[in-house]
Amino acid sequence: MRAREGVVRYEFILEERLTPTMREAFPELQESAAIEMPGSVLFGAVLDGPHLHGLLDRFQTFGLTLVEMRRLPD
Repeated sequence: MRAREGVVRYEFILEERLTPTMREAFPELQESAAIEMPGSVLFGAVLDGPHLHGLLDRFQTFGLTLVEMRRLPD
């Protein structure tokens, strides 16, 4: 990871739709409303490796299926 002081933007594509409770568990990410799909698309800044792994752990805790994860351009 690089970018300014280690912060990198990522997009996470999930198979499931988020419930309001699930949405509250990811305050650092925004949900894309522009993409029409059966699942959810979240994006936002990831501070470092431990932060990224924490997000992935939260997806797993809620039983969410991560279909794709990609780094967004600076």
